[in-house]
Amino acid sequence: MTKALRLSAAAVVLVVLGVVVQSSVSESSKPCEPAPSTDSTGIALGSGYTALGQPEIDKVIEDIQDSGSDWIRFDFDWSFIESTQGTFDWSGTDRLVEAAKASGLHVLGLITYTPEWARAASDSEADSHTRPADPTTFGDFAGIAAERYIDAVSAWEIWNEPNLQSFFNPAPDVGYYSEMLTAASASIKKVQPDATIVSGGLSPATDNGTDISPTTFLSDLYDTGAGPYFDIVGMHPYSFPALPSDALTQSWNSFYRMRFMHDTMVTNGDTAKSIWATEFGSPTGSSPEAVTEAVQAEILRDGINEARRLGFVSKLFVYSLQDLGSDLGDREQNFGLLDTNSDPKPAMTVLENANKTGGCF
Repeated sequence: MTKALRLSAAAVVLVVLGVVVQSSVSESSKPCEPAPSTDSTGIALGSGYTALGQPEIDKVIEDIQDSGSDWIRFDFDWSFIESTQGTFDWSGTDRLVEAAKASGLHVLGLITYTPEWARAASDSEADSHTRPADPTTFGDFAGIAAERYIDAVSAWEIWNEPNLQSFFNPAPDVGYYSEMLTAASASIKKVQPDATIVSGGLSPATDNGTDISPTTFLSDLYDTGAGPYFDIVGMHPYSFPALPSDALTQSWNSFYRMRFMHDTMVTNGDTAKSIWATEFGSPTGSSPEAVTEAVQAEILRDGINEARRLGFVSKLFVYSLQDLGSDLGDREQNFGLLDTNSDPKPAMTVLENANKTGGCF
């Protein structure tokens, strides 16, 4: 997973951190209107959780329930489930889906990635983040998953961060992703007509010749005619180290820039659609991009409040539940609300309070 804001120098980070302190008072005093729905938060687990045994899965579900969140997001990884064409292993996914269903959690199923047999011959050496050779084959898998979990999963996100080269080898391609989205959406809706289709959550990025910025990607996606094939726009509005509401960082702050994405939605007639922030958070630890646990908590508090003020960001999934490892210098291991010992960081208290209040807090 890529959480890069791609700030290139420590000096820039220090300047932005200064902005965080400067802007926190004025932004946090804004009124919170309109009031959000009661199921506005969730936990984005990331990959690997379907490999857990039942006791570990039960603990994950318990921790999510304790946070007060109503949603859980995790991978339905095609590259693992159908690693051999025509042979399916749903065992881990079944365990996690059934545990979520039994607990009353709503599931956002993330349809990812490509098994080797489904990649183009020229991409045979690439990893599973490579796009499929045939969008229709990808769509067929999405339909099979939707049919299997018709009574347990009603919302599906189509791919992860398709605007990044690292998640859409050999390079991001809006037109090709549109074909995948269209095929998956049609296949899912055939068996689940009322399913909610979320476009692939877009990562913070710039138009740098390799990656595509979220604002450009969404605009181009509408230009392909894909608008009728998604019900929700997916976004990963990481803003660290800045606060999400900080207008002074709007040139790069992807949370703030969701305003511009919503403008695109309105321009294309999608005034009734909302954005789901299907991943959001910040890393603690000692990496160059890490923040303190106190700042992690403040970013989360401000992000939830900002989503509730904006009104068109109807769900926010916190990435992630628990730190993935004990290496404080590895950013990707330290996004958790809990540390490796399952002890809560201050951000967990923020999430619990957010789910109790149902408004700004």
